[in-house]
Parts: sequence; C-alpha cells; structure tokens
Amino acid sequence: MQKGTQVIRVIRSFALVALLAAVAPAASAQQGGDKVRTFSQTNYPGFIQYVARELGLFAKYGIDSDLRFFPSGAPIVQAAAAKEWDIAFLGAPPAVIGASSLGMITIGLIYDEAPQHKLIGRPDYVAKALTDPASLKGAKIFVTTLSTGHYMTEACLRKFGLVPKDVSIIPSEQAATLAAFTAGRGDLAQVWPPFTSTLLERGNRVLCDGGQAGLDIATVWVAAKDFAARRPDLVVKWLRANGDAVKWVKQDPTRTLDMYRKFMEFNGQTSTEAVLKDVVTFVMTANTLEDQIRYLTPADGGAPFIVRAYEGIVRFFIRYGRMKEVPDFRPLVDASFLQKAVQP
Repeated sequence: MQKGTQVIRVIRSFALVALLAAVAPAASAQQGGDKVRTFSQTNYPGFIQYVARELGLFAKYGIDSDLRFFPSGAPIVQAAAAKEWDIAFLGAPPAVIGASSLGMITIGLIYDEAPQHKLIGRPDYVAKALTDPASLKGAKIFVTTLSTGHYMTEACLRKFGLVPKDVSIIPSEQAATLAAFTAGRGDLAQVWPPFTSTLLERGNRVLCDGGQAGLDIATVWVAAKDFAARRPDLVVKWLRANGDAVKWVKQDPTRTLDMYRKFMEFNGQTSTEAVLKDVVTFVMTANTLEDQIRYLTPADGGAPFIVRAYEGIVRFFIRYGRMKEVPDFRPLVDASFLQKAVQP
C-alpha cells in the first residue's frame, strides 16, 4: 500500500462525521489584527479557544483568530493537507497522523487525557470482574475502534491479564454506545466525556481508565510547519492568548460553568446539569503554559512526555496494520514557542 493511501485510511477511521458537519464560525469573530486561521473542536478541550475569543484575548494580542470548530480531528487533518489552517487543536491520533504525514509541529499540550478515557460497566458486573478478572473473558465491549478509547480498552485488558481476542469488540461510535448500553446491551462500554459522566450518572461503575492502565494520552496544539517558520511571533501571541484563557478557566468554577453553557449552546449540545458540572471539572484541569513546557521538554535525558505518548499511539496503529513504523517525533515537537510565550 502506498504511504498516501495508508494515511487516508487512518484519517477516515477517525472521521466521526463528515467535513460538511463543521460548525460555522460565529458572527462575532474578531475583525482586524494579524489573521491566524485557527481550527478547533466542539469537544471540551476546544473550549479554551472559545474562551480566548469570547473574552477578547486574541484581540488583546493583535490576533484575528478566524476561529472555526469541527466535531472531530479527522477533517482538521484533511484540511491541513490543503493548507487551510495555521494553528489547530487535535487529539493524539490525528496529531500523530498529521505529524508523521504532513510535518505539523506540536507547540503545546493542553490536557493529559488518559484518566478521562474509561471502561464502564454495570455495578454487579464490574464488582465481579474486579474480584475475578477471568470473568471478563467473552465480554461484549462497545468500542470506538482505532481511537484513543480503543487504545485504552486494549491496555485495560492487559492490566487484567487478557488480550483483545479474549473479548468481543463491538465497533460503535460514542453516541451509539450510550444508546445501546443504556438499553441493556453489552457488558462494558468504552467512553470519554461527556459520555462517561452520563453513564456514571445512571448508576454505572468504572472498571478501568487510561491512567490506571499506564497510558499517556494527550490533546495538543499544533502549528502548520510553514506558518511556524514564517510567523513565529504570531505563534507566540496565539499561545499567550490561550494561556490567559486557561488561567481564566481555572480561577472560578462558577463563571467557567456559565461560559461552558454558552459553548454548548453555540455547538448545539445539551446535557443534564450533573453531566455539565462533571465536564467542567475536567475542563478546569487544563495545563498552564508553564505546565505544557514540562510536557514538551526532555526530562532526565529521556524523551519528552509528548513523544512517548505519540510513540504509544503509533505502536497501537502498527498492531492494527494502520502504520508500518514509528517516526522520529522529536523534530516535530517544539517547546521554544511556549518558552517565549511565558517570558514577561
């Protein structure tokens, strides 16, 4: 298989909805300033860009963000090939594809998401499995395949001494998983926010999460390689605007909750109050710019956290025939923009 065809297959695996489902930019997008075409997502890590725009933080640093939202990372990677954006927010799998095939540069790490990826079951089933892991053999598990959730499920099975062939993986997107599991089908559900909160609100229980399974799963900010080389000053200003948004989000849970309601309305999403509060709890764990530097720089002579996280995803892809080898991600991770952004 040719490399281009292989990349397209992986990208399509992550396409939860078509590119045409992209949410149109709000009419209130800033006018004037240096344009930085920003693509983000409608899930909770993309909230930071929304806050930066709504509070006028992009404008504060002389940036017209031209902010556009998409429901998943796949169309953002597809748009990168056509050079349609300058800076974007991505989850680890599409970032891996973009880095290895398009050379996009990782400039920040907004969340370590491993603990937010969960394998959830009904209380009695989970209690039995924790007591007797062998009882998991033959389990019917709803999984969004070739995703970080699938990656987590595989690691959790290993934690209990099992391999994927010991269970029945039922391919399912997140909304379909919620509907099917709530209707009483399956034994376990692999979910991420807000679906984790929804299932837990209904009395279900966590069997395992990505943190317990020892995984590194990141959501990141990436820049187009040519844009980063041509306008490093704008990359730094963009980071400062988002860094201010992170600080604002972490300072006051009540006002962050109110702003997140607006974000959901903007994206046409709804949830119960309990689920909304849970999601905002996750939102408030966003990394400051100073924290992000530590994730992107080597510690004790080893590889940076983000490089290890990317390599783990690639090895997962290799096991499923979606990639052939682990690229060298070190040249594609650049902490220098963050280091400049935190300077007075």
